[in-house]
Amino acid sequence: MRGQAIYVAAAALLAVAAASLSKPAFFLLFGYLLLLFLRRQHLLVPALAAASLFFVYFLFVDHHNNTSLSDGRHSLLVRFSAPPAIDGDRLQAPVKVGREKVQLRYTVRTAAEKEALQARLVPGTVCRVTGTLEPPMPASNPYAFDYRRYLRFHHIHWLFLPEEIDLSDCVRVRPTAIERLMTIREAGVRHIEDRFPPEAAGVAAALIYGERRQLDDEVLSGYQELGLIHLLAISGGHVTLLVGAVFAAAIRFVTREAVVVALLAALPVYAVLAGASPSVLRACATGMIVLAVQWKKGAIHPLDALSWTALALLVFDPYMVWDVGFQLSFVVTFVLLVHFPALVAVRSIVGRLLQTALVAQTAALPVLLYHFYEISVWSVFLNVVFVPWYSFVVLPLSFLSTAVPIFPLVWLFVQTVGLTNAVVRFFSADHPLMLVLGRPEPWCLAVYAAAVAAAFLCWERGWIIRGLATVAAAMALQLAAPYVNPKGEVTVLDVGQGDCIYIELPHRKAVYLIDTGGTPEWGREPWRERARPFAVGRDVVVPFLKAQGVRTIDKLLLTHDDADHIGAAPEVMKAIRVNEIVTSPGARPAVKAVARPFSVPVHTAVRGEGWTEGGVRFVVLHPEKGNDEDNNGSLVLLARLGGFVWLFTGDIEKEAEEALIRAYPTLRIDVLKVAHHGSETSTTAPFLRTVKPRAALISVGRFNRYGHPSPEVLERLKQQGVISWRTDENGAIRYLYDGGSGTFQVMKPYNAVGKKSGTFQQIKP
Repeated sequence: MRGQAIYVAAAALLAVAAASLSKPAFFLLFGYLLLLFLRRQHLLVPALAAASLFFVYFLFVDHHNNTSLSDGRHSLLVRFSAPPAIDGDRLQAPVKVGREKVQLRYTVRTAAEKEALQARLVPGTVCRVTGTLEPPMPASNPYAFDYRRYLRFHHIHWLFLPEEIDLSDCVRVRPTAIERLMTIREAGVRHIEDRFPPEAAGVAAALIYGERRQLDDEVLSGYQELGLIHLLAISGGHVTLLVGAVFAAAIRFVTREAVVVALLAALPVYAVLAGASPSVLRACATGMIVLAVQWKKGAIHPLDALSWTALALLVFDPYMVWDVGFQLSFVVTFVLLVHFPALVAVRSIVGRLLQTALVAQTAALPVLLYHFYEISVWSVFLNVVFVPWYSFVVLPLSFLSTAVPIFPLVWLFVQTVGLTNAVVRFFSADHPLMLVLGRPEPWCLAVYAAAVAAAFLCWERGWIIRGLATVAAAMALQLAAPYVNPKGEVTVLDVGQGDCIYIELPHRKAVYLIDTGGTPEWGREPWRERARPFAVGRDVVVPFLKAQGVRTIDKLLLTHDDADHIGAAPEVMKAIRVNEIVTSPGARPAVKAVARPFSVPVHTAVRGEGWTEGGVRFVVLHPEKGNDEDNNGSLVLLARLGGFVWLFTGDIEKEAEEALIRAYPTLRIDVLKVAHHGSETSTTAPFLRTVKPRAALISVGRFNRYGHPSPEVLERLKQQGVISWRTDENGAIRYLYDGGSGTFQVMKPYNAVGKKSGTFQQIKP
């Protein structure tokens, strides 16, 4: 039967996900097969066969996804199969070492070297390079991007860090067909960059070659936040436009069959030229399937074409199922095809556009929330305007002005892009309306799936409001979930050399953040500047808060005004509402200056003050009134959370510790946030003997220039029998509790040398 291949493709997709040891996928696969047994028995056997085949196939591929290399210093012959990505003084490229790929990462030393490397390292270049192989780092914070997993899914197991790239040890060999195409692609991107201003060049390169390196970071983030990023991805619309243009131009000179054969040969080439992303591969593969059927004088149901495309891509790369582009591309396309009859029935063009945008946004909602944690209220409205604008104006102009770069066309394209990006900035940066929901738990994803399915069933019957209400109910359920959750949390985030501690009370009675971390700003030469330098607030703290579904921070507790403690505060306040800032007297002037643009009230706290929320008492133990010092004037907090007494010490040093034990000689604690990242000037033996901690948490950056934590401090903790965990080796440290008991977890349970660290399960409240 036509359109039935989708049942087989769905079974294969779920089987691949289940084979990746995803528990929710196991349950979904079982439920799906059970549903087929009850409602579509004639499809159960092919679906079960596909599931079994792809389950075994994934296990086979995953078993052979290993490495023959070892860590340490090596002299390797590396082959560049694609142009390296050079951003400021950082050069990166996946390179071949024999039959294996490694990720090369190199810090360029001079501007002249940068120009030489950019000119000489073209596809087909082979170099002898000496450097160090080291394993990629896994995610060190909850919800963070897992670089090690990402590289493994691309069959890369090592980072290769060259000591030097000597171009005299490089030769150009005969390039492969793919390398020739990559050279052509790079030349095309350079052609665009040379003929257009940066803003217009970024859009043209994205639409024609799938290359976004010239896009302004603020604009790209705006497209993503507004749900418009699909417009900058090469997809079915692009391929349809190109295929239609070729047909219209060539059918006058050759037969229809000849045009089809030429397109069948050209689409794989275009897929490589366009970057071979999942959306590009889906669009080109679907186009090839449809053309092949037409060549044989047949017809194929759109759902069958989509299904066979999914199966073909899973055979090509089963890891693709975890790519967000793959997920969005197939989910949205599938739903639009199923809902197509209802869309066609809408007579009004505006109504049809509105319902199409609603359908696409609703279908994508669970995927978007899982990966990005929030949605824009403007999204549907802007898609109604932007989809036809891009389809009929921006996209054709990008091709025309690139192919025929005459002044009127180029000027018109530049003005069009400028106007479009101004609208994006207006709605994303100037007037954002973002609804932060957080990452849905597995049960919540199941609720969303049921709600979306119910919504489409309602829409098929013309009950649009009822369908929207179903989805809104699922969103309301996710919004309410934290407020009925009896569990609390304390998380020391890995922010490098800095502090950032997240506290959430049970039933979300309150959310506190102690410090924000901060990215140090070093003076750099202009050529070293990167397009999107790493920022702790934007790249670590804010994503964590949004993934938690945090929309408001009740108290932002800034212990003192060092940059590694308050540097990311503006990024946090820009993204998340902060009700109040509490800081130390000495930090008040600097903190008020940081808070002023966001109209956040700032209060100081001194010894003896405190507050109670959700049955938890927070007490300020330091500084004493009149203390305006820097480190020794840090805010020190005491609280009992999950059966443990916690002491958060900021950056206090020996003198402040002595003042603390003089003021509180009977102070006893369970968990100590080690002061000043483990500096030898803090965490003294008399202090440890007095407070008697059972566990110590050290927030410290990997390979920091200060040598933190000090070996002397680690030895003192060991002598006192204190279990120590540190963010540079263990990543984020989380304590999840329910009532008077809880469990400590770390993101990386193994330290830098691969030995298993101690376990907090030994500690009982």
